[in-house]
Amino acid sequence: TTVDFQVSRNAKPLARIIAIPESVRAAEILATNLTEITGAAFSVAGGPDNPTQAGLPENQIVFEKTDSFGRDGFAFLVSDGQLTIRAGTEQAFVYAVYDLLEQAGCRFYTRTETDLPADPDLVLQVRPQAYQPKLQYREVYYQGFVDRTFAEKHKMAPSSQHEGWGFWCHSFQTLIPNQDYFWNHPEYFALIDGERHPKGEPCLSNPEVFAIVRDNLRRHIEERPDCLYWSVSQNDDDLYCRCPDCARQDALDGGPMGSLLTFVNKIAAEFPDKIISTLAYWYSRKAPRVTRPAPNVHIMLCNIEALRGLPIATDPRNEGTRQELLDWEKICGNISLWDYCIQFANLVSPFPNLRVLGPNIRFFVDHHVTMLFSQANREIGGEFSALRGYLLAKLMWNPDIDERAVMEDFCRGYYGAAAESILMYIDSLHDAMEATGGQTGIFEGPKVHRDTWLTEERMAGYRQLFDQAEQAVAADPVRLFRVQVDRLPIRYAAIVLQYG
Repeated sequence: TTVDFQVSRNAKPLARIIAIPESVRAAEILATNLTEITGAAFSVAGGPDNPTQAGLPENQIVFEKTDSFGRDGFAFLVSDGQLTIRAGTEQAFVYAVYDLLEQAGCRFYTRTETDLPADPDLVLQVRPQAYQPKLQYREVYYQGFVDRTFAEKHKMAPSSQHEGWGFWCHSFQTLIPNQDYFWNHPEYFALIDGERHPKGEPCLSNPEVFAIVRDNLRRHIEERPDCLYWSVSQNDDDLYCRCPDCARQDALDGGPMGSLLTFVNKIAAEFPDKIISTLAYWYSRKAPRVTRPAPNVHIMLCNIEALRGLPIATDPRNEGTRQELLDWEKICGNISLWDYCIQFANLVSPFPNLRVLGPNIRFFVDHHVTMLFSQANREIGGEFSALRGYLLAKLMWNPDIDERAVMEDFCRGYYGAAAESILMYIDSLHDAMEATGGQTGIFEGPKVHRDTWLTEERMAGYRQLFDQAEQAVAADPVRLFRVQVDRLPIRYAAIVLQYG
């Protein structure tokens, strides 16, 4: 249900914007955008008790501070000519304003491509309700989301900055660098096949290793005391220690997470006012049988082996990935999910995973994931990077959206007259992938699929749809360029299939 709230008529303002200290930035964003949309000159008044002045509009948009909706949540209320925006932090007020602007028809496709309506008689159709995200932390690892302004337009943490984190992951190499310690103290590092490994993980049962990691972590925390999350986690390898003491703990817990979590729990006890995070990744994904995470220990589970063509919750081939999350859910209240929406074999490869984004995120949230990081392309571009990033952001904020409707809305605005052909291509690619078994892994290039959803006959159909898309926007150079960019994965696949 929506309530109409008119803010302008004939390019003149019908509502005043009244800020409180925590909402000044949000109020200025709102005023700037409303001015651009309506042609009316909106400005920001400085307090809620300003008397109405002659010639000024009676209606008001006011900001009200409350702690009812957590760090990121907010609410809209409409009553007696007043639109009230309620939130508890500066950031939440900004999120609320961008949400309101989207309700007004604004679309923020990429950090450089925005669509604002032009309406001198603007009526906001406000949904008077509260919004509180199920995911406390939301981050999409696309280049566009590095930009703070673009990220907050979608109510996301800026990508690659990992706000609130001192160390994000793979921190042992920082906390006890092999190059600094190995040659004088090989016993500090992993025993593998009877020898200490110069590039191995730390030996986590060694008390001197514990003291070094503890002291180095304390130094880093003192340098960045405002950071709440500190990762104490394995490096990006599988060179974990097999010495008798580490192996004994691992045998008790049924896997290498035993010695890792025992060590992390001891570190966490030294820093009770911080959350100590560790990766459940590669060899350590399996939850331990006996050891339990300390209350201030956070598990970052990485589902790197899951296929992406069919939903994780229902694809029998993803049984192992499913069970890993279910097992961690039983023993840990602080689970972050490191999800993969990237084709590592080549970032430009066709990667038909758009239909599983919603089901997967809903599965994560249903099983008590409270933080979600989606690893996509660090580099510029990639297959449907604008669309996929947009969908991921919308789903992380509200997993219950109709993602098909959001995708169609995006395509019609972003591609214009080419939208129907682009949507037909997306459906054709996904239908072919599903009909031939749903095999879509994150390390597979086009050659793997030459006999399934990238056959010569299907490729010809994909090219025809892009031909139609280009013809539809031939006179629109901006949208033609967008279509040509998103055609690149099919061009790349054709080259690989013919010459690779």
